[in-house]
Amino acid sequence: MQMKSIMAVLMALAISTPCAFAGEIGDRAAEAEKLLQSGDGAGALDKFRSAEEAFWQAMPLAVQNVKQVDTASGFGIYSERANHTYKPGEKIVLYMEPIGYGYGSDGLGNSMIALSVDITVVSAAGETLGTSEKVGRVQVASRSHNRELFFKLDLSLDGLPPGKYRCDFLMHDENSNKTAPFTTDIEIAG
Repeated sequence: MQMKSIMAVLMALAISTPCAFAGEIGDRAAEAEKLLQSGDGAGALDKFRSAEEAFWQAMPLAVQNVKQVDTASGFGIYSERANHTYKPGEKIVLYMEPIGYGYGSDGLGNSMIALSVDITVVSAAGETLGTSEKVGRVQVASRSHNRELFFKLDLSLDGLPPGKYRCDFLMHDENSNKTAPFTTDIEIAG
């Protein structure tokens, strides 16, 4: 390949590749790759984790893997409910995995994760039936910046007549101003 062709390919790649490798996150990841290539696996992992930390802090709060469950006892450890239909007064249990949250301090040398959730119940016709703030809260103290966190929310929607409903949630990160909306549908059997 001629030098002009090589330069043209490199220019095309530089123009077509968005700033994916630019900035602090990309720099740290590149350093991790160099350390790995030199045989320093532990150093590479530390540098890669610092890239992950920078990425985590830059990303918005989001809620993944929202499931209606029968039980939930840990991250990825849940029994998904067969349907979204409930008897009047039956407890609704949600499992979710928040990402992008911040870390505070508990004053004892631990990082503190603190999240809360608000709910708005909407009828099938689109009418807002009510909103409640902080229907659930999770607070976790840890020596490290945990990324695998699950949030189990037990809901009681007593008083809803039979019908289909949409539950709109807003998660709040109490260590930042980040929020994340998410939604799930339920039905109260007649």
